[in-house]
Amino acid sequence: MHRTAILKIILVAIFCIPVCVIADGNLYSSPGDQGYFSIHSIPASADVYFDGVFIGETPAMVPVTTTGTQTHTIRITMAGYDPWETTYTENPRAGQTITLSAALVPASTSGGILVTSSPSGAISTLDGSGAQTTPFTYTNVPAGTHGISVYLSGYQTYYGNVVVRGGEITEVFAGLSPVVTSGALAAGSDPAGAAVQVDGIYRGVTPTTVGNLAPGQHSVTLFKSGFQEWKGNVQVDKGVVTTISPTLVKDPQPVYGTVSITSIPAGADVYADGLYMGETRTGSPLVFREVKPGTHSLLLTRAGYQDYSTSGVIRAGENYDLVITLVAVPHQEMGGVTIESSPSGAEVFLDNAYRGLTPLSVDTLPPGSYHVLLRLSGYEDWQSVVNVAPGQQVPLNGLLTPLQQQEHRQAGAIPLVIFGSLALAIAISIRKR
Repeated sequence: MHRTAILKIILVAIFCIPVCVIADGNLYSSPGDQGYFSIHSIPASADVYFDGVFIGETPAMVPVTTTGTQTHTIRITMAGYDPWETTYTENPRAGQTITLSAALVPASTSGGILVTSSPSGAISTLDGSGAQTTPFTYTNVPAGTHGISVYLSGYQTYYGNVVVRGGEITEVFAGLSPVVTSGALAAGSDPAGAAVQVDGIYRGVTPTTVGNLAPGQHSVTLFKSGFQEWKGNVQVDKGVVTTISPTLVKDPQPVYGTVSITSIPAGADVYADGLYMGETRTGSPLVFREVKPGTHSLLLTRAGYQDYSTSGVIRAGENYDLVITLVAVPHQEMGGVTIESSPSGAEVFLDNAYRGLTPLSVDTLPPGSYHVLLRLSGYEDWQSVVNVAPGQQVPLNGLLTPLQQQEHRQAGAIPLVIFGSLALAIAISIRKR
C-alpha cells in the first residue's frame, strides 16, 4: 500500500475511534444490524471516500447500520483518472450487500460537442437522449463516437456521427432542409440477426424497418459475425417501402466475434475492458462487431439502477446476444417510459414536448399520466396515454398506419461488395453499478 494511503488510514483511525473500527483497510460502523456496500473500480486500487472519510483502496467493503443516515456520498479517485462520485439514497437491509462499481475515465479523455443548426432553435439529442435547443454545447462527453440528431418542425431531421477527443470541443453543424415526404427501408437477411447501417448510422438488426429516410440513394451495410460483410446502394422513393433481403456468405476464416447487448431498461452506459463503448438502445441491441477473441470484462451503469458487471470469453466467428436486466435501486421516486415504433424513426412528443426519435427511452419522469404522440411523415399520428409509477419503466410500441396504402417494392440489382475486416477492433465482454 502507498504511504499516502497508510497515512490516510492512520488519520481515519484517529478521528473515528469513538464510532468506527478500521480493519484490512475498510471502515466498519458501530455494532447493530448491518448491511454492506461493496465498492469496486476499473482499474482497481483506487482511493475510496465514503461520506467524506477515506476507507482504503478498491475493492472495499463498507458495513453500515441499517437504521443510520440514508444518504451516502461515495467518491473514488486515482492518479491519472478523473474523479468518480455518486450519491446513494438508501441503506442496505440487514445482511444485504449493495455493489457499486466505477469505470474510471483517464484524465483528459472527455470532451465536448458544440451543436449548431440553420435555422437555429432546433432540438438536438446526444445518443438518443439529452434533448437541448441549438446552439448548445454538451460537456463531459466520453471520448469516442457518438450519435447526434437535430429536429425542427417542418424540416428534415439531421442524423450524424461525431468523434469526441479528450480535452477538445468538436463542432457539429446541421444545415436543415425543408421536410419532404419520406420513404422507408425494410431490411432483412438470410440468416437473420445481421446489424444494419444506413448511411453509416446503426439502425437495428434484421429484420427491421427503418423509416424517415429522405428520397434518394442510401448506402446500406449488413454485418454478422461468421459471415462476410454485405454492402449496397439502395434507392428510396417517396411513400415507398423498399425491401432488401440478401443472403449472407459464410466467412471461411472468421477473425472476430460479435457481441450484441440489450439492457432492460435501455439507456445504460456500456464499458468494455474499462473503455466507454456507448449507450444501450430501445428496440434493438447495441452491436459491437469485430471483437477480438479472448477474455473481456463488461460493465453497465444507469442512474437509479445497480451496476451490472461480468466477464466472459469471445471466440472468432461466434455471435453473443446478451440481454441484461438491471436491478432498480429500492424506493426510487422517478419512473420512465420506453417507446418503440414500426417503422422506427418516428418523432416522439411527450405532453407536446419533443423528446427524440424512436426507439427512445425517457427517464426520470415524476409519477403520473403522460400523453404520448408519435409522428412520421407519410403515416397517421399515433397517440396513447401512459401511467408512470415510481421505479418502473413502462414499454410502449406504436404500430404506425400509412396515410394511404404504401407501395412495397423489391430493390433491383444492388451491387454486392465484400469487404475485408475493418480495423475497428472493439474490445468487449461481460459486468455491474
